[in-house]
Amino acid sequence: MECFRHCWRADEPIGTVVLVHGTGEHHGRYEHVARYLNKRGITVESGDLPGWGRSAGLKGHVGQFDDYVAVVAEWVEEAKRNAKGPVFLLGHSLGGLIVTRYIEQYASQHGLDGLILSSPCLQLKLEVSQWKRGLAEMLNRVWPTLRLANDIAPYHVSRDPVVQAAYISDPFNYPKVSVRWFTELLKAMEQAWQDQKRIDLPVLTVQAGDDYIIDADGVKRFVDGIPVADKEYERFAGLYHEVMNEPERDVVLDRIGTWLDKKLHK
Repeated sequence: MECFRHCWRADEPIGTVVLVHGTGEHHGRYEHVARYLNKRGITVESGDLPGWGRSAGLKGHVGQFDDYVAVVAEWVEEAKRNAKGPVFLLGHSLGGLIVTRYIEQYASQHGLDGLILSSPCLQLKLEVSQWKRGLAEMLNRVWPTLRLANDIAPYHVSRDPVVQAAYISDPFNYPKVSVRWFTELLKAMEQAWQDQKRIDLPVLTVQAGDDYIIDADGVKRFVDGIPVADKEYERFAGLYHEVMNEPERDVVLDRIGTWLDKKLHK
């Protein structure tokens, strides 16, 4: 499937980050992140996932979650071919789940130097009841492309009113997901927990302290179960889901930048 790609190149690159966006959004919402990393000599490779932003595919729909993983695998391979220095993977929310599944599926083969998770979708804040799961499974069999509101409110992603207004007006955002997408998401989260012992590289997790979408305690339990010594988890008290789009974004970006500096100059 054809996906829209974009690269923010550093003038004198010493490393590369492959950045994967979240649900209902697109790569362009991370330009400020890319520009910040560019100043540190880090090129940022990104793009829009299938069904999101300017990429092909039915909006808000995916046939199987591994379609996302396959796209990220292509991005990673291209980044490694073009990279000057180490290559890292960064995923926010849905993107965090996708990059986790990529690492788990390509354990010992990915050739990457580190993983950065931003409020990763590893456990939802609101537990999905059995009847909702059952209804979704039934609809998935008869009408998998039925799309419903994703229930992500702009005032839950960030406390910044400018970010909230931009989220609403952005023509490349899309506020619905398909029944198939939902059932694939639930399965992918379960598989991520089952395979967490396969994660085999340094990990930094930056987690929203007041996350209305993702269960921050669940993310902490997941990180604790990763069998690598080189892992860091920081929960930013008071911040909403999109930690890199909060008023305190510079603090979060500095945390990421400092971690990358240590890996690039070790």
